Amino acid sequence: MQTKARVGQRTRLIPPVFFGWYIVAAGMGIHLWASIAWVYGAQVFFTPLIKEFGWSRALISGAFALQRLEGSVAGPIEGFLVDRIGPRKIVFAGVVIMGLGLVFLGFIQALWMFYVGALVVSLGLGAAVGTPRTWAIVQWFRRLRGRALGIGTTGAVISGPLLIIVVWLVETWGWRVAFVALGVATWALLIPLALVFRARPEQYGYLPDGDHPVGAGTEPGEGKGERREIPSREVASGSLTVRQALRSRAFWVLTMVFGAQSMGVSALIVHLIPYFQSIHFSTVEAASVLGWFTVLSLFGRLGGGVASDYIDRRLLLAVILASEVAAFLVLANVTSYWQVFPFALLYGTSFGAMFPAQGVIVSGLFGSRNFGAIQGLMQTGSVLSGMVAPVLMGWIFDQTGSYVSAIYIFAAVAAITIPLTVLARPPRLPT
Repeated sequence: MQTKARVGQRTRLIPPVFFGWYIVAAGMGIHLWASIAWVYGAQVFFTPLIKEFGWSRALISGAFALQRLEGSVAGPIEGFLVDRIGPRKIVFAGVVIMGLGLVFLGFIQALWMFYVGALVVSLGLGAAVGTPRTWAIVQWFRRLRGRALGIGTTGAVISGPLLIIVVWLVETWGWRVAFVALGVATWALLIPLALVFRARPEQYGYLPDGDHPVGAGTEPGEGKGERREIPSREVASGSLTVRQALRSRAFWVLTMVFGAQSMGVSALIVHLIPYFQSIHFSTVEAASVLGWFTVLSLFGRLGGGVASDYIDRRLLLAVILASEVAAFLVLANVTSYWQVFPFALLYGTSFGAMFPAQGVIVSGLFGSRNFGAIQGLMQTGSVLSGMVAPVLMGWIFDQTGSYVSAIYIFAAVAAITIPLTVLARPPRLPT
């Protein structure tokens, strides 16, 4: 049932469900399919490509390293664009480009073609799932921002178990047909979802969180539907410009922290299934590990989102990093299948919590007006770690026949940055 709100001389219908939640749901759908088709699904193609072409693990990992380099260029551009033209056109273009890259990968004949295809998919993925999606949620929610971001990231929770779709396609039809099928499905499923995105709620007569405008009354008899405005944790005095953000200590501290945290994540996105295969897990068992950690990441995604609305951001970052370190220590010493569960819980919690936490932390410290550009620039700090980590992990295996040394390196890097979180203090916003 719709209610009416009177603003000045205008009367506007207020839908029963705030439109911001439709944006959250659309983002969840895009995130889910992108995770199945590429973010995690790419690992399913690892062994078939090695058997087909004889490429080393380091060479294949190089494509994912170049993705991070590409992201360092595309991320800030996407951020600046979304601040100016809104998310819908960028997410739509990202979906189209991602599908094109997947189809192209079905026809590769050489390593350079694999690299090109991976870069095209990555470009589309960043536009469809990265900063523009987060930007939209940040704009449509303020006091409920942490929860909205947390819920928005839960779309990928069931992507691990649903990797059976990719496994079935590869085993039944071969890796080439699988890539083409995933690309076509990307267009069919995600283009309608991309069209749901909108820019700032004020442009459509709403306030963040669905709150009524100050001074707006409802029609007689409908006063119970009126909401009072509740202060948010975002600094009310304004938003930092990009230049002001770059001059703040908090920007550079967070850039280092996010880069360190993403190092192990970037490596495991490529090598998690191959790692478990290397310690004599079957392909099904190895894929199930990925399924468990994505499902258990629900605790981090929702818990991190809610926690970021209430507790000190620096404490939250420290807990996320500590959980990641513990997960890597467990991973490096797995000898039986039951040990998969403590790893999946610890890693899933840290992995999932960082998604909503990062959006809340960046928007809370620097404001939302230039969130896209600041977020995009901050992600460039993850470029070096994201480029090095997958190749390093593959190279260490090629040299030693084991991934364990690389896992300990990632644990050490994350542990070293835990004390840095206390330095991420709010900068002074303009008055």
